[in-house]
Amino acid sequence: MREYLRYWQTIWLVLTEGRNKPLLWRLSIWCATFFCVFALLGADFALDSMSFRPGDVSDRDVLAPRSISYVDVVKTERLESDVLNSVPTVYDLDGEVLRKAERRVTEIFDAARLALRETNVSKREELLNSMAASSLPKEFLARLARADAELLEQGEQVSKQALRLILLRGVREEEVEVVRKQLPSETALLTENAAAASLANETARLLMAPNFFQNAKETERRRQQALGSVEPVRETIKKGQMLVRRGDVITPEHIQAMRESGLYHDTDMRKGQFAGLAVLAALVLGLGTFFLYKFIPTVYQDPKRMLLLSLIVTVTLFLGKLAHLYSDYAAPLAAGVLLSTVLLGAKTGFMISVVLGALFGVIAGFDLRPVLMIILGSWMGVFALSRIDHGYSLPRTGIWMALVQAVTVLAIGLLDDLAPGYIGVQTVIAVTNGIASAVITIGLLPYLEQTFSITTPIKLLDFSRPNHPLLQRLLFEAPGTYHHSVLVGNLAEMAAERVGADPLLVRVGAYYHDVGKIKRPFFFSENQVEGENPHDKLAPSLSTLIVTSHIRDGVELCREYGLPQAIVELIEQHHGSMLVSYFYQRACSEEHGECLEEEDFRYEGPKPQSKEAALLMLADACEASVRSLGKPNQNRIEMMVRKMIKERLHDGQLDECPLAFRDLEAIGDVFVRVLSSMFYTRIEYPDNLRDLERRKGKNGNSLKQPAGKDGSDPGDGGHSEEGAGESGRTLRA
Repeated sequence: MREYLRYWQTIWLVLTEGRNKPLLWRLSIWCATFFCVFALLGADFALDSMSFRPGDVSDRDVLAPRSISYVDVVKTERLESDVLNSVPTVYDLDGEVLRKAERRVTEIFDAARLALRETNVSKREELLNSMAASSLPKEFLARLARADAELLEQGEQVSKQALRLILLRGVREEEVEVVRKQLPSETALLTENAAAASLANETARLLMAPNFFQNAKETERRRQQALGSVEPVRETIKKGQMLVRRGDVITPEHIQAMRESGLYHDTDMRKGQFAGLAVLAALVLGLGTFFLYKFIPTVYQDPKRMLLLSLIVTVTLFLGKLAHLYSDYAAPLAAGVLLSTVLLGAKTGFMISVVLGALFGVIAGFDLRPVLMIILGSWMGVFALSRIDHGYSLPRTGIWMALVQAVTVLAIGLLDDLAPGYIGVQTVIAVTNGIASAVITIGLLPYLEQTFSITTPIKLLDFSRPNHPLLQRLLFEAPGTYHHSVLVGNLAEMAAERVGADPLLVRVGAYYHDVGKIKRPFFFSENQVEGENPHDKLAPSLSTLIVTSHIRDGVELCREYGLPQAIVELIEQHHGSMLVSYFYQRACSEEHGECLEEEDFRYEGPKPQSKEAALLMLADACEASVRSLGKPNQNRIEMMVRKMIKERLHDGQLDECPLAFRDLEAIGDVFVRVLSSMFYTRIEYPDNLRDLERRKGKNGNSLKQPAGKDGSDPGDGGHSEEGAGESGRTLRA
């Protein structure tokens, strides 16, 4: 027990020490993802494996888990064997055997005719034996010795005719004895002389030899040619088809069908399949991780985001595994792609679509059709979510995905020449899959956002609505700050698109960047009405403390109202460590000003760490400074904008953000153009419009009119509504 506890204490110590080691965490996350994926992919091999042998009786019904088409090895071998057996053996006729036999007949009968000179039969036999061949039987030599010249002549002719007749037909080696038995009937047909036929029969029997020999090379060539024309016997099995019934005797055909369906594995084969599966899973996950390292370092370098990505891949693949039991086209893998796109970006979404498609291809039995539908539908989802502009983007994305997946399934069905009813069913499943993927994404997104503290565009859009409670408070309690924040948001958003920052994040961050001023709104100039400035009665150090405290107050309010960390960081960094110069100079001009520390009059920071925070700092400063100009024109606005950017650059406020000098130039150009359009020069009107109208009336001017029933001032009909409004406010003042 103690050893067991010590073991787990060691593991916990390693994990605790590795918290600050991103490489160790990434490796741990990758290994955990690999084992989960391997378990999901290898479940079929481990659970559905059969161990039947030929001749066994099946104790269960075995159904095909998926549709497959394969070559039936047993039937193909039978067909090939039948074709090979049907190819006849090729024989070559050897003509030299016949010629040799005819020469031998001539030699034998010539010797017999020479032996006729001897009158003694015994001497004839001795002479024949020496002249013809000692290999001939003595009985045959004795018959030749007793024959006369006429019998020898007829016997020779019949012997040659019989040999020619038979050998020209061809005699195989195994047919020699059969032919010898047929010789009497053959020779009897050639002559009516029984003695001559008997002599010829005996001669041909002795000289009969095979002359029809097998041509092995040509025979093999013809067999291979016939074998090449044999098409393999293919068997097609539909998903759910009965492979083996309970009580059936297992045959080699059954075993092959189960093996092709992934239900039967020998021990050695199973080991090989598990090894191949492990290599494939490691390769897919390894290439996906390398893609993150090379092209999406923000995800790769953050263990928390890597863990999120691992969770998305594992859960989505598990849902696909469950859907696979019903239909491969029902696997909602696009939900993982949508979650990755919304939470981690479009590049991550594209990468995950390929990873999930490749892994699901193994589950689907390497069927390309559902994989193609999933990848194309997922890409459509990434395209639709690349710019989220309103809260209904995910439902709309689901509709687009359903449309693309339906078209893909329809095209594949037509290409495979499938039945119209089957195509219709699969198309409906594909449409349902696309919509269900969006629904799953909508359901899981809030939990993943909250758990992993990720700010998504959808969440930012919710916080940018004017009816948000905190923005409502800002509007009613600090209206000047609210107006200033809206202008800063528009200004920063325009510049963000030029420098590759997040326009939505910087705009929403600008709405809340000064929300801390709610607690003391009248200590800030934009909220002060005519009257005394409260800072006139305070020490510069206290005024500085009040002004800089709006950062801490804003952070507290944001956390109270549940704003995301990305907004809080923008609030903390939008002033950096800038000097509150007005109160610092005022303090220096007072007594003991030389004893002051400049650090006491600076914001706490930190300095901007991102492009968005730097943009917010610059937009805030430029909007406020241009607003303070008495008579703004384009030249004065441009000088002020360049001055604000230059001051913050020289003060080191932009040292820790990824902005380049060309980015600052582009930001300045955008600020000048937008601010020039905001603070345009208005037409100046007379101080007392009523006196002017009165003078016109005395001079008999035809424009003089009595006041209308609605109480409007006379004589404002020729001016714009905005100008009339300002004139009215001047008169009321």
